[in-house]
Amino acid sequence: MGFPIPDPYVWDPSFRTFYTAIDDEHKTLFDGIFHLARDDNKDNLGELRRCTGKHFLNEQVMMQASQYAGYDEHKKAHDEFIHQLDHWKGDSNWAKTWLVNHIKTIDFKYKGKI
Repeated sequence: MGFPIPDPYVWDPSFRTFYTAIDDEHKTLFDGIFHLARDDNKDNLGELRRCTGKHFLNEQVMMQASQYAGYDEHKKAHDEFIHQLDHWKGDSNWAKTWLVNHIKTIDFKYKGKI
């Protein structure tokens, strides 16, 4: 069981991590998945993959710099998402659900710790 998926699929304050850069990047990921869901094409997938890679790297650097104890688990989740994007099967509902649940469970664990 997971968290409700917003409809329309947009970032809202319930996803706030209180790290401005991360929240801004999360907004970009919501936008990317929204556009991919509306028009599943190579350009939209490529843009989502680019934004996702950038965000994951930035987040991981912050975790490493603070010696965040949950880094390995977190990176594994990131790697799995990237793998799914790299082997995209057109399931935007999966991507929507993954991002919502990742932020509200995995990302929220680092609030105040990185």
